[in-house]
Amino acid sequence: MRNAVSGNVLKIVLEGKLDSANAASAEEEMTRIISKNMDKHELLLDAKELTYLSSAGLRVFLKIRKRTNMEISIINVSDTVFDILSVAGFEDMFEISRKMRTLTLSSRDILNRSINGVIYRLQDDNMVKVFNKGVRIKDIKKERDAGHAAMVCGVPTAIPFDVVMVGDCYGIVYEAVGAVTLAQAIQKNPEKTETYARSFAEFLKEVHSVRITSGHFPDIKERYRGWLRAAEGWISREEKIRLLELIENTPDDNCFIHGNINPGNVVLYDGEMFLMDMAGSSYGNTLFDLQGLYSALVMMEKTNHMYCSSRFKISGELCGRLWESFFPVYLGPERQGDIQKMELLLSKYCVLNQRLLSVLEG
Repeated sequence: MRNAVSGNVLKIVLEGKLDSANAASAEEEMTRIISKNMDKHELLLDAKELTYLSSAGLRVFLKIRKRTNMEISIINVSDTVFDILSVAGFEDMFEISRKMRTLTLSSRDILNRSINGVIYRLQDDNMVKVFNKGVRIKDIKKERDAGHAAMVCGVPTAIPFDVVMVGDCYGIVYEAVGAVTLAQAIQKNPEKTETYARSFAEFLKEVHSVRITSGHFPDIKERYRGWLRAAEGWISREEKIRLLELIENTPDDNCFIHGNINPGNVVLYDGEMFLMDMAGSSYGNTLFDLQGLYSALVMMEKTNHMYCSSRFKISGELCGRLWESFFPVYLGPERQGDIQKMELLLSKYCVLNQRLLSVLEG
């Protein structure tokens, strides 16, 4: 029995058979490992090498569950072991996932980088988002479920499939069918930047027209409040108050919010656009999405002149053109006089977003 720790996650690898012959010793060993890691928040029981599980083994899981306050997941479960767990009703007590297929990727296939992972193109023309090491399988499944929920609500999104392993990290495979990102399209056809911008603006208006009435997504304000709580101790009390006032003074709304909209998270296929990277899916005021896009295309380039070229593989000049053509179309003809005022407002939100991310990612 092997174990490893990553962040707040303790993983125990189960091996061979777990039955009446070794249940007592296995329970003792697992208890010993857990007692040394009581400060961890999540326990992963990795069943990739578990070949057999008896009723005695099932009782070991139940006893471990009673002795710890950690969130327990049983992962990499074979079909045979999964059937045993399912018949015994363990799906109601544990987060259980079947054995995942393993992928090998090359840095040459990187499409985009997101806050919590990297998106790659696969040889079968699909895509896979590989999450940073330490991202919990539970949170990854939540992101996959957010993609499914967005589709149900009518949001144009790439279809998420199975969860896979890439080295020591997890990933979600998405349908791509030969799609390219908006950033790649501009890179290949810079003369069409304005055309792409207009299509992008109409697309984002369609996304923001989706109204969220169910409990599938969190309030974007609560996400920012959580970031502020996580940044406690790293920002001053005065700065926290100022940032919190900006959040709370934003009018409430129930529009679908992507949470990380940029040219690398929009894919084009057969004349249509789809969203990728649904980790930030939420609802609220569209200002939160617009400020993120304004930050990615304009504000970040002002402080780091290589930002756009390193992030999206397109120049800062092209990103600026993309924004300048996008924003008037997004606002519509009746609000053309508000462009400068809106950009000033967005720049204030950009400071909020950049400040929090610099603390949380640092």
